[in-house]
Amino acid sequence: MRRVTIDTPPIRVGRDPENDIVVANDTVSREHAAFMQDERRQWHVSCVSGSNPIVVAGKLVATSAPVSDMAEVVVGNDCLIVFVLNPANASHLMEHRQLQQVVCQRCWWTGMASAFRQDSPCPRCGAATVEPAEAPTDVDAAMLNETAGTRVMTEVEVRSSARVIRDAKRAVLVCTDGRGGRRVLAEAEPTRVSKTSTELPLQGFWLIGDGFTLAWDGHTWNLQSEMFWPGVKVNGVPTRATRLRVGDVIEVGRNRYEIATE
Repeated sequence: MRRVTIDTPPIRVGRDPENDIVVANDTVSREHAAFMQDERRQWHVSCVSGSNPIVVAGKLVATSAPVSDMAEVVVGNDCLIVFVLNPANASHLMEHRQLQQVVCQRCWWTGMASAFRQDSPCPRCGAATVEPAEAPTDVDAAMLNETAGTRVMTEVEVRSSARVIRDAKRAVLVCTDGRGGRRVLAEAEPTRVSKTSTELPLQGFWLIGDGFTLAWDGHTWNLQSEMFWPGVKVNGVPTRATRLRVGDVIEVGRNRYEIATE
């Protein structure tokens, strides 16, 4: 935990070094949130990011919400900001660890939350299935080595990462635009989706480009778009290349697919 004292609003939070509170994490936008006062001197926190919401007092917020003394704001995966107006409360927080790592039981997001709050939703998928993290009990040595990378991972990170990889290895591409159909993704061979594909082809007259490809990199599936018009969207965000997770939705015009597991 670290303590930041700022007297003059607005208080800006984000990945950019120009922010008042800098959170160097890929899940945090360059400008993510801002604490401000209105004409009645009531404090509010606004979600500045257009793609990443915040969690205020256990509720997902994409616009603005009032905050009072000891309000809890989750920004990104690992940052829990406790908004404090009373200096005595700030001292108490620094002396007593009241934060804990939690895991979403649906998408396996891990992050920080208050030890006294059991109803916080997941900032990634919105599920109300965030629970205190436990030590991994079903992770074999091969899986741990595969997820370890170049640094020592916490038990929570190992558990979460191992489950994500295990689910990803069983991934299938499901057509959800009304046509039906599914295709099992193979680690050894990239999966190509285009107008000429034999399984789940792209449909539509005004499609320019060679579709998109899904390839396994040893940890997750990667999407590479070769579309010119319309572009490929993942979870509503236009992209040329991105890493995918189970539950992500891919759209090309009226064509809609979802990454699911067997």
